[in-house]
Amino acid sequence: MTDTHLDHTTDIDQQHSADDSVAGALSASFLNRRSQALRKPPAMLYGAIDIGTNSVHFVLVEISPEGDFRFLGSDKEMVKLGQGGFSQNVLTQEAMDAGVATLRRFKQMAQSKGVRKLKAVATSAVREAHNGGDFVKRVQDELDLDINVISMEEEGRLIYLGVQNAVDLRLQDNLIVDIGGGSVEIIVGDAREAKLIRSVKLGGSRLAELFLHSDPNDTQEIKALRQHISKKLDPVLAEISKFSITRCIGTSGTIRSLTSLCERRRGAPRDDPNAIQRLTYGELRDTSALLQNLPRAKRLQIAGMDTRRVDQCLPAALVLEQIMKAVNVDALEHCTHALREGVIVDYIGTHRRKLLARATWPDPRMRSVIQLAERCQYRPEHSEHVAAIAVQLFDGLRPLHGLGAPYRELLLYAGLLHDIGYLIDHQAHHKHAYYLISNGRLKGFDAQEIQIIANVARYHRKDRPRKSHYSFQQLQQAHREPVRLLAVIMRLSDALDRTHYQVVDGVTATIADEEVTLTVRANQDAELELWTARRAADIFKREFGRSLALRIADIPVKEEETDGLG
Repeated sequence: MTDTHLDHTTDIDQQHSADDSVAGALSASFLNRRSQALRKPPAMLYGAIDIGTNSVHFVLVEISPEGDFRFLGSDKEMVKLGQGGFSQNVLTQEAMDAGVATLRRFKQMAQSKGVRKLKAVATSAVREAHNGGDFVKRVQDELDLDINVISMEEEGRLIYLGVQNAVDLRLQDNLIVDIGGGSVEIIVGDAREAKLIRSVKLGGSRLAELFLHSDPNDTQEIKALRQHISKKLDPVLAEISKFSITRCIGTSGTIRSLTSLCERRRGAPRDDPNAIQRLTYGELRDTSALLQNLPRAKRLQIAGMDTRRVDQCLPAALVLEQIMKAVNVDALEHCTHALREGVIVDYIGTHRRKLLARATWPDPRMRSVIQLAERCQYRPEHSEHVAAIAVQLFDGLRPLHGLGAPYRELLLYAGLLHDIGYLIDHQAHHKHAYYLISNGRLKGFDAQEIQIIANVARYHRKDRPRKSHYSFQQLQQAHREPVRLLAVIMRLSDALDRTHYQVVDGVTATIADEEVTLTVRANQDAELELWTARRAADIFKREFGRSLALRIADIPVKEEETDGLG
């Protein structure tokens, strides 16, 4: 489990104080769900093209009427538009030819898919080149494609929007760093706003072209490069020092390459789509030292090296090393969303300012869970009610299970998704739920968090977790006992909405030395719910070490109702 979620129990506990009832918040939001239109307009296909100094990226998304979007495909070409022109601030003819060819291909792809809106933005290379206007005009004349050459501030703003959409930034100061080929964008922001946006001409390709001419690297060249980086960075770092930075997030392909290098050297598993890539300051410093001392041919042989970025990695690593040292952060996590995703988010926000979907579910993790549930045609009233009961039981049984707020959050998501297996088949729908959650591409979760959610949903009925089960084997050892406990809570929560009529308003737990009594508040006859819940008594005792008793809460009788009673 990554540090971001399950290990930071104290931080998350502070956000979920005892007075802040998630169950109550859930009930309120679910009771006031937006009404669905009987007839919805079709989804819109939108394409975004990011024309960077190193590469040209194309991404295709489908935007729903509510303003959500999902990725349909992407492509990129390492055009190296800025290569060979940094000293003179020009785009070479060869680079422009390659750029036009790539943009032609991407536009043809967009047209073949039926894209209605295609937006292309260009950054440092085109923005600074004396002949950047010639390139823009040529693309317009030959391809009938408008290129929006954005300012440094706009580039930073769009990067922030892309990260904000993918990462829960919370109400803390996050440092966002994007190292491109021509410049580095440095942003300080929280979940509400970007507080500082700065751009410095310290891109990896620019620095490699201007400073590194020897192979292997010359000591004096490295010294001059470090001095240049310090001179350019110091004013921005002085501004950043006014903030209390608690987290560092990196975007761009170059930072992804650096995190891959560090992870491979660390021995981390490869090709895990759910893993959040990370590097530490110490790993980055060691990697920088390694790259400095090797000739280019040897650098190409390093495990994890992206051969297309081999020349940029060292100067980018030195830039990132100085930034991390100055702000005193020990770790950086890589975010796959950046400028092109920011273009999409900005388009949606500009055209649909009152997008109810994002207003209802502002947290990226919750939004991803709800989107998966809706794709699987879940039954919201039942699933959301079960999730609310599960959170109440978790809180009431905390003295027995001792689990922290991160598990509480994952239990909530499991409650929302526990029945999505009905999409495939009624029989064994719990097993189908495990498959759908495991393969549902939930955003913002690492692999083990997804497995916890999937396993808790899988064991809400039928057999209890066993070591021989494939699903249970996917859990790390540290999470198996918590999942056993959470699965019992989920089983009880589902039982307490057996009729799917939400007759149980709430439940409280009274813990004695040998027995736990669950007192159920009901708005009508709940005998079937209690009967079903009592069937879980054996597994409850096995996992919690207490007998289980259930009772209906006494309903207070108003004074006026007692006047006629003898």
